[in-house]
Amino acid sequence: MNEALCSILSGEKEWYFDTEGRYIKFNDDGTGELWCRCNFNYWIAAHFKWNSIVPSRDPGQVTSITQNRTSPQLLGELNLEITLTKQLPQWVQSSILSRSTLVNEYSLTDEAFRPKSYTIRIEKGNFMVPCCVGYVSSSKTPRYGLRMLFDKSPYPPRSQWREPEQGPDDCQFWDHIEFVSRPAPDLERQGQAMNDTYPRGWSECVVS
Repeated sequence: MNEALCSILSGEKEWYFDTEGRYIKFNDDGTGELWCRCNFNYWIAAHFKWNSIVPSRDPGQVTSITQNRTSPQLLGELNLEITLTKQLPQWVQSSILSRSTLVNEYSLTDEAFRPKSYTIRIEKGNFMVPCCVGYVSSSKTPRYGLRMLFDKSPYPPRSQWREPEQGPDDCQFWDHIEFVSRPAPDLERQGQAMNDTYPRGWSECVVS
């Protein structure tokens, strides 16, 4: 089971909180990338190391996410150890990011780069990007066929940011625990996304 789930995890190009710069990527060689771009600022662009560890905990221990009456299919759970590094992903090491005084260790304390353990849940269903949940009806957003839920955010907690009040407090990155992958435009025809909590729901209309 672990091998199959790890294959799903690393088989997707990226797992998105949004498609504008907050995402995580797992490679099958035990490396990955964590990105955090918001309001034109790059806070994190970090290469990391990851591996699957001992059996997963009870499914109830992964933070639950509010969803509509149609439930996704649970593909399984994994316990992961992830270690962020101060190194930029190789493909941007010669870019302007290499001269940034904001990214990675400039915004994060040393504690953020220590190994951390997570439990993740991988689900199959009909999902919208998490950044829009509660703010926009899923009738107006792209759809994805997979969702990954963390028991705690892969972004470092507030205590591990050097100056959280200088931007990160506005976005609360440390609360991001839901990511989606596998773009699936055909799912739009199936109606409301499973993680859509917009008050007016799928039937939203505007009267002019």
